[in-house]
Amino acid sequence: MLSPKMLRFVEEVAKVGSIRKAAARLNISSSAVNRHILALELRLDAALFERLPKRMRLTASGEVLVAHAQTMEKEHQRMLSRIAALKGMQRGVIRIATMGGLVNSPLLLLANQYIERRQQVLVRIEALATTEAIMSRVAGGESDIGLAYNLLPNPSVRVLESLDVEVGAVTAPGHPLAQLAPLRLAHCLEYPIATGLPTTVIRDLVEYAFASADLPFQPSVETDSIEVMKQFAAAGRCMTFLNPLDITAEIAKGELIWLRLQERHFPTPSLKLLVRTKSPLEAAAGRIAEDIRTRMAELKAGAAANPDNLDGPGRRLEGAKSPNVAQTRNASG
Repeated sequence: MLSPKMLRFVEEVAKVGSIRKAAARLNISSSAVNRHILALELRLDAALFERLPKRMRLTASGEVLVAHAQTMEKEHQRMLSRIAALKGMQRGVIRIATMGGLVNSPLLLLANQYIERRQQVLVRIEALATTEAIMSRVAGGESDIGLAYNLLPNPSVRVLESLDVEVGAVTAPGHPLAQLAPLRLAHCLEYPIATGLPTTVIRDLVEYAFASADLPFQPSVETDSIEVMKQFAAAGRCMTFLNPLDITAEIAKGELIWLRLQERHFPTPSLKLLVRTKSPLEAAAGRIAEDIRTRMAELKAGAAANPDNLDGPGRRLEGAKSPNVAQTRNASG
């Protein structure tokens, strides 16, 4: 049986590429870390690292050992969760992978209520840059739950619920566009526009919409951060294009409003709630996944029942469907 301490030393050195840095993170001496690694290599009769001039790099044997250590840690967390469930307690870690714009959405705010009810659960939320990264983490078991837009089919993940979200104009409440009704895409050209970099799907959606309307598009601000886009819009003169879930917190604070465009030139991103296909969720993760699924279904049903009704000041949660574009990149950021 391999010592968890030895495995941790190997993982830490592999992570930072240096015995000295690993020792500093572990708060022990470099010689102790080196001694443990040498002892483990002797025991396994295999080199775990290539000792290069400036860094330590895992060998093939080292990669196998680190993968084994990570699997052991996952199984350990599952064991703790199961034992806690048998005791009537909900302990463990719930790992959610999502996109930056959804961190303050009403879906993830459900996690806050969950924490208030079950103090012994750690909810770990990771904001990732792309749909592919989220799918990869869920498929590989590194995250329990994923929230992402425009997923391509993958047999390793299962979609629990979908929600179409309409892209519209986002401005500060006092912006001149907020006074126009009906609002047309052409009106937006009169003001500075903040949007995503050419590598983001929100940029693809905006360019697709302007091209469909036969309008020129020249942004004033380009960024890979939804937070930056929102900050420029909240400052007053600039505007941007997002879906209502991206600005839930700002709407509640009165900092931004969401405006539906009269034309339906924007494709409609589809938000997916996904889990791993092969492994069932532990009790705590399963409950929060069901809470999110239920909320998404409620939003979808409410939008279907009231297609012209805004849910709150200047926001709607589902619009007319349009063809999806650029499905393999981050749909909102």
